[in-house]
Amino acid sequence: MFKRPAYISIEEKEDILKRLIQKDPALWVKSDDAKEAVKNRLGWLNCLSFMKEHIKDIKEFSDKVKEMGIKDIVLLGMGGSSLAPLVMSQIFGSAEGFPNMYVIDSTDPDYIEEIKEKIDINNTLFIVASKSGTTIEPNMLFAYFWDIIEKNKGGANGGAGDGAAGRQFMAITDPNSPLEELAREKGFLKCFLNMPDIGGRYSALSMFGLVPAALIGIDIERLLEEGQNMASRCLKDPVSWKDNPAATLGEFLGEYAVQSRDKLTLLFDDELRPFGLWLDQLVAESTGKDTHGLVPIIGETTGIPGFYGAERIFVYTRLSSTPDDKGVKGFIKELKEAEFPVYELTLNNLYELGGQFFMWEMAVALASHFIGVNPFDEPDVVSSKKKTKEAIEAYEREGKFPVKFWIDPKSNINFRASKILAPSMKGLSRAIMDMFQVLPSWGYVAFLPYLPYKEELDDLFTDMRHLVRQEKGCATTLGYGPRYLHSSGQLYKGGPLSGGYFIFTRKRSKDREYDAIPEHNISFWHMQFAQAIGDFNALADGGKRALHIHLPADYITGLETFKRVLSRAIRL
Repeated sequence: MFKRPAYISIEEKEDILKRLIQKDPALWVKSDDAKEAVKNRLGWLNCLSFMKEHIKDIKEFSDKVKEMGIKDIVLLGMGGSSLAPLVMSQIFGSAEGFPNMYVIDSTDPDYIEEIKEKIDINNTLFIVASKSGTTIEPNMLFAYFWDIIEKNKGGANGGAGDGAAGRQFMAITDPNSPLEELAREKGFLKCFLNMPDIGGRYSALSMFGLVPAALIGIDIERLLEEGQNMASRCLKDPVSWKDNPAATLGEFLGEYAVQSRDKLTLLFDDELRPFGLWLDQLVAESTGKDTHGLVPIIGETTGIPGFYGAERIFVYTRLSSTPDDKGVKGFIKELKEAEFPVYELTLNNLYELGGQFFMWEMAVALASHFIGVNPFDEPDVVSSKKKTKEAIEAYEREGKFPVKFWIDPKSNINFRASKILAPSMKGLSRAIMDMFQVLPSWGYVAFLPYLPYKEELDDLFTDMRHLVRQEKGCATTLGYGPRYLHSSGQLYKGGPLSGGYFIFTRKRSKDREYDAIPEHNISFWHMQFAQAIGDFNALADGGKRALHIHLPADYITGLETFKRVLSRAIRL
């Protein structure tokens, strides 16, 4: 359908490169309206000079925060507003003498409570990060923590503390957004305004990524320098395709994507592993639409090459300092010997991550041209939001959610299935068997838990992913909800029609109260459950293979039970 990069002359490729550098929206879209929208998403190409102009202001603010005695920073955001800071905090950590940083990009009540218990709440700075200022999750999180801080300051009842709460909050947003207005009204300590022509997943080297990084002592000047070094190589004039790191990576991605080798398996040395969180959103949300796209496979255990299907390609990002007997270097050698497509990237130090951010943004934009999709929109994300809203409205109207589960008589686990699996209501094991019977051999399975971020859960899902790959040869992904709704959720609904989806929720605990969030009519548990319902309904309405597993309140035990059911079912 699309012209493969291998069949395009070097002159044509370099013309494509020139057009991208010149911000030509016709590389991806045809209509005038779409072109205008794309033009308003290309600011990442030249945002580094903008950020250099603001380094002094950012560093002065970081020094001020240190002088205030702030011990903890909590970033409230979703998707592009939170993933780059999360990645950098996990890779670099906080420098000595700087605050710790926690990122809340979840509506899970247990996870939110866990972070609240970890921080020194009276010496915490909350960052509300949202490009539009209208994203529901950070707005709910803000309302929750604002109420706590205001009461601590004595302002909630009209006391002397009124207005003091604002000094524990700051914002990062676009100019003229509702969040900018809120920051002004509430007396926030600071509001950083980003370039408005940068989309969330392309914002790593903008205010959204670099302000939080500076607050925990990361050298943002060095990050920007590495980003600028890479940008100079990728944007230089006259253009040279073969000497352009973004072009060669973009060609690799695009070449195999148009051959339906769409399972992009991303491998990292241990120190760089968190980088996959950011790449997951960039690749999946940019390319996964119109039934096309690359499926990022991150966090799988490695196996012998014989367990991988012909739809796989691999990108390995390593540190030059990693010894040959560490990391996955031996595995990469085996893949090459088995003639799998492998692309290697080497960083000399962690700060070269600044260059990787820019290179991948440009490479994915180029790959999207070859695939034939617009990397700067997310047309299917709205479907889950609409279904979530419908679920919340039904709950407010009727006092219950519009969902009916079947109870598996053997495991006592509640579940439901999309229409394509409807005959499977004889039991959970049969539903799982039917899932794999209708899944193509080149397909993939996504495990999508609406549960707290926990290492114990990660281990359980890692075991299940390994089991599925070994027994069925399927690629697997893992994404926590609602985080994945703002990243790979676009791919799951709009990308290749080869996925099977397991959504997990849990019953409310009887041992705790779930209070309504201030200014909202529901609790975090209700919001999270509504989001899971909304996404399952969006997948089901789109004819996708989906199972919704509703675990007991003791979700660890419930998930262990599900793992046993899965293990038996896929071996039958």
